[in-house]
This record gives sequence, C-alpha cells and structure tokens, in this order.
Amino acid sequence: QDKITFLINGGTNTLNSYRQHIDRLQNLIMPPSHIEFLQFLHLFYETDLYIFVHAGLAPKVPLNQQQEKDLLWIRDPFIHSTYNFGKTVIFGHTPFKEPFVTKNKIGIDTGAFYGNRLTCIELPAQKFYSV
Repeated sequence: QDKITFLINGGTNTLNSYRQHIDRLQNLIMPPSHIEFLQFLHLFYETDLYIFVHAGLAPKVPLNQQQEKDLLWIRDPFIHSTYNFGKTVIFGHTPFKEPFVTKNKIGIDTGAFYGNRLTCIELPAQKFYSV
C-alpha cells in the first residue's frame, strides 16, 4: 500500500527523473544511497523560528506526539485552525493559487504537480520565488 501511495503522490515522477532513456524503463534502478536517504528523512524539521512539514500539524497536539498521517496528509483541520503552534509552520501538500500566508502558517504549494508554478520561500525575509 505504501508503494502505491508513493506512486500516486508524485513517486512516478520521482522515479522517472532517474531514467536515462525512455526505452529502458524496465531497467530503472534507483541508487541504493538515494533509497536509504529517502527512507531516513524526518517527517518534520524544526528551527528556532519555524517548523517545516509536508502537509501540516494536528492542532493542539504537541510536535513530538504528531501522527505520521497528519504530518503527511492533513489539510482542512490544520489550514483552518487558529491554533498557535509556537512557531511559524511552513508547509506544502495543499495547493493554492498564491502562497498562503497567515500569522503562524505559510503554505508554499502552488500546484506544480498540476502543471502550475513551483514556489519556494526565502526566510526570514518571507520572499517568494516561483518558476
């Protein structure tokens, strides 16, 4: 199930980026060092001012008690929450036409998966760049 979820949510594009020749797809091999790197990534990254996470955080749940499913999949309960997470949360997963900015949340997913722009943020200036 995890492999299917990976493929549905952009994994196919990731794997395709490793292809050197389209006619050799059946021989596609991701380097073991890349697999190991992906397997050991943290589900969030925290600094003094920010929490970086794929999808968001469950409101009112301490950071060290967040569930993997929320860190990777949560949408509305996080986005519409006014809960103060103690730091600004930088997140993706839910696409917006423009970066989503509130007092304690910044969403930088501008729909690149759907053919729209890819956006990143320069911190602490909160300057956005899109391609």
